[in-house]
Amino acid sequence: MRLISGLFLVALITVAALLTYENNTVTRVNAWTWNADVPLPVLVGGVYLLGMVSGWWMVGLLKRSWQRVTEPDRAAV
Repeated sequence: MRLISGLFLVALITVAALLTYENNTVTRVNAWTWNADVPLPVLVGGVYLLGMVSGWWMVGLLKRSWQRVTEPDRAAV
């Protein structure tokens, strides 16, 4: 099973590297007054990481809120 998982990981990394190589174009990013020429793989990776961090933050916020709402009231005891 480890061998299959390892082969799948190598195949995934190979496909990602191939797509990165073939789509290595410069993209113009215009955000309000900020303009930049960014390589497409860097832009996709940055947006992906920002999405992961914001999703992780939102899940943590909801989890903490749910725990605060459902925990027993300690002052009442």
